[in-house]
Amino acid sequence: MGRSLGRNRPESLAEILAWLAAAPEGTSLSAAAVHNLLELMAAGIPLSVPSPSTPAVETWRERLWTVPADTRLGVREVAEAIGRPKSWVYRRTSEKSPKAPLPFRRLDGELVFVAGELRAWLKRHEIPGAGLVAAIGGDA
Repeated sequence: MGRSLGRNRPESLAEILAWLAAAPEGTSLSAAAVHNLLELMAAGIPLSVPSPSTPAVETWRERLWTVPADTRLGVREVAEAIGRPKSWVYRRTSEKSPKAPLPFRRLDGELVFVAGELRAWLKRHEIPGAGLVAAIGGDA
């Protein structure tokens, strides 16, 4: 179902057109709602202008830090969250990898990662840049 204008309504035909042009794709407005708007405008009833909100596209790069700690992720989500290819994630779960392995589990042969464990791993293994080290009083 589409969004409604709610209590915030445009005051002129130009504002209706502007609102419709700025509305996110998939927004729908019934003919009855348009009729009501035009009728109210014709009657001279003052109305306020809506501000259509565009939903933010959030990637796993951001979501990893906000989801509950027990959220399960797959290889694709972890690769997106870390900014690495899926092959890197697979290498970091291999027993042959000389690097610190990512914390993972297996479920029916599929790799499963727990967001809280992954966040902790990232914090332990990230290395601050020289500017950050100098800013917090370390040697550059």
